[in-house]
Amino acid sequence: MNKQQLINDLALKTGQTKSTSQKMLQALMEIITDQLRCGDEIHLYGFAVISRWHQSKRPARNPKTGAPHVIPERFSVKLKPGKQLLDELNNPQTKNK
Repeated sequence: MNKQQLINDLALKTGQTKSTSQKMLQALMEIITDQLRCGDEIHLYGFAVISRWHQSKRPARNPKTGAPHVIPERFSVKLKPGKQLLDELNNPQTKNK
């Protein structure tokens, strides 16, 4: 599913226009980004916890040339699924939908 498909599904499920759904999704993404930038976690009870984590610099190799180089330190994002989401994904009645 891409962003446009998500907007379409959001509009169908909420009864809102696609334009309103697009604005809501954009606002949600901005809020999540701002919170992660500040170092805060986003707890969506039953669905997931989204958090940022620091990756240290580390050695690597260019796969084409084999030349060594260093990947600089950076922040990345972790998503830890919630129990309700995992239960739903592993429910035999809802698998392969």
